[in-house]
Amino acid sequence: MENTGLKIRLRERKSGIIYAALGFLLGLAPLASEVMPFGCAFLCAVPKKSRKSCFYGVLAASFFDICVPLALFCAVYLYLVLAAKEKQGGVRLYTRLLLSLSLSALRAAYIAIGGISDINGIFRLLAAVIAYPVFTYAFSGYFDSKKELHVKRYDASLLAFAFAFSVLLSRFELSGVALSFIPACACTLCAARTRGFAFGGACGVLCGLASGGAATGALGVLGMTYGLLVNEIEPLALCLSFMLSVTGYFYLSGGEGTEIAIGMLLAVYSIFIPLRKKMPIYKSVGSSAEKRAHDRRISRYAAAFSSLSSLFYSVSESTRATTVTDLNENIVRIVERHCSHCDGCELERSELSDFFTSEIRRNGVAAYSKIPVHISSRCPNACAMAREINNLPVMREREGERGLRQMADEYSAFSTILIDAAKRQDSDCSSDKELARRIKKRLAESDVFCDGVRVLGERCREITVYGVEPERIKATPNAISAIVASECKTAMSPPDFVLHDGYTLMKLSSVPSIHVEFAKISEAKTGETVCGDTVSVFENDDKYLYCLVSDGMGSGRDAALTSRLSAIMLEKLLAVGAEKESALRLLNKALVEKEEEVFATVDLLEIDRLSARATLIKAGAAPTLVIRKGNAVMLEARTPPAGIMKSVIAEKKSFPLEKGDMIVMLSDGILQTGSENRILPETNIPPMPSARALASKIIREARKNSETADDMSVCVLRVY
Repeated sequence: MENTGLKIRLRERKSGIIYAALGFLLGLAPLASEVMPFGCAFLCAVPKKSRKSCFYGVLAASFFDICVPLALFCAVYLYLVLAAKEKQGGVRLYTRLLLSLSLSALRAAYIAIGGISDINGIFRLLAAVIAYPVFTYAFSGYFDSKKELHVKRYDASLLAFAFAFSVLLSRFELSGVALSFIPACACTLCAARTRGFAFGGACGVLCGLASGGAATGALGVLGMTYGLLVNEIEPLALCLSFMLSVTGYFYLSGGEGTEIAIGMLLAVYSIFIPLRKKMPIYKSVGSSAEKRAHDRRISRYAAAFSSLSSLFYSVSESTRATTVTDLNENIVRIVERHCSHCDGCELERSELSDFFTSEIRRNGVAAYSKIPVHISSRCPNACAMAREINNLPVMREREGERGLRQMADEYSAFSTILIDAAKRQDSDCSSDKELARRIKKRLAESDVFCDGVRVLGERCREITVYGVEPERIKATPNAISAIVASECKTAMSPPDFVLHDGYTLMKLSSVPSIHVEFAKISEAKTGETVCGDTVSVFENDDKYLYCLVSDGMGSGRDAALTSRLSAIMLEKLLAVGAEKESALRLLNKALVEKEEEVFATVDLLEIDRLSARATLIKAGAAPTLVIRKGNAVMLEARTPPAGIMKSVIAEKKSFPLEKGDMIVMLSDGILQTGSENRILPETNIPPMPSARALASKIIREARKNSETADDMSVCVLRVY
């Protein structure tokens, strides 16, 4: 016990020395002539346990002020008023700001009485009025116990400290370069590594302002460059940030003092490089669950469109490879047509076609003057052939324009998908302040008190409740989830308590309100080894479940290839969050552009597991059956398959789901047996133990009623 008490006293004494030193150093830092606000602002912001030590430091620094009596009075006045307020129940932030404003008034009155004769006097007056409350507010953010809730204030406090210590050393110079350039550079590198490139750039600019004009741009570039690249290739980040900062300093200073600045940068880098591994690296994406999900989706979009880009390049290269062959074939036909009218000509037709092909490839035109004499003198049709051949590039340009239009259409479809994705991502990261206010009120009514609530996302909610005290919460976890769910209109997870620096957070997130069991069965047409239908069931990260039934034209391998390519394309796009309509338009365009006649039916079911709502999109697909409480409802649409029309024609139906519902998706092969009504009557359908049981019953009954005249597929989904 004695050793523990001794350690506590030593720790308190060490803390007191540190705060006294900080108060003294900040008290010496001048913002302008006759204005030294940092010491008093720091004293006004520190908590009670460190105030006495800080007061001694600020009091000592007051003897270096241009007006010692005023500085001493301000320090003593602050300390006594804050101590009195502590006895009355604590010091709030607005009290600290009011006190700092009174100091601003005293300092401004002193400057005004001394006389304001030029622009510098006006600047001193403005600095005196603004600086005390601004830096009091900034410094207090560092001591805020709710840092997680007030992140911006905490960041502002770090910037204020970096600026103040840079100002402290700005009065000392080495060959025209302020010594504050050294701590400013160190603070910028540390800020960029631990808080990100934006914070690093802001820190560099602020510290550069204290160190001189040339340092502002140099340190701003230093912080942003290092912060941007540190997560990728740190050696490159160090080298490039150093080179750009040196270049920026040289450009802004006109070369004056650049050598000294380079020496200071090298000194800071030599210390920072071995120590940097002890500092955490800021992760710009991934500090929270919603950001990690956002990053995963962007990565998958990049991978998907990279694959599609590779496909375009492959097609482009193959087209380019056949261009020369096509050109030569056209020229050969022109030569043969003209030569067929001449008898007894000694010229070889291959010689003529090779010459014209070479000229077109090399110069883009077959000039009359370039025709060899032995050809022009012996061939009366040489000029006519050249004239007709010169028209071929026009034809190629028209074909190229058509290809460009097709490519533009493809990328237009891609851009639509990307725009849809961007809108969905924005909705996932949007903040709902009104909903947060209502949740906080409802929690308080159940004696769950907190400092604040943050709600992210419009559909999939991420709820963070700040400053809760778990030991004082009487409501059960299920009750808390129910309260939040009633406001969010979606099911919520049980609360998860996270302790962060002595500050407790409570987190909840949207969870699916329904679960889905599925079973799929396919059988090939009699005499075929491969089923031309494709049935695919998959789910994306947004809790959307999809079931896709596609029936390719005909049967066998050709039909299977068409349906499976269609299914793969839709699955890849929907899995990364593309909108259903945009993905279907892109599929239809891909099928229409093929030279041979290719089409496939599309029967797409989307189930939103959060809101328990289903959406059906049908393009030439068979009817879908929805079974609820023993009754079956048939949903059908009379639309053509994808790939027949230039613009896809599809019908969309949306309906709510209930637990116990069963959805039956069929291919035309099942319906061609004429037995669907006997398999599933409209009413009094007996309950099925599972989706597999119902799918097996449908296939079995269809097989009994008729020979498998076409490919047959069924997919049954059971909601529970």
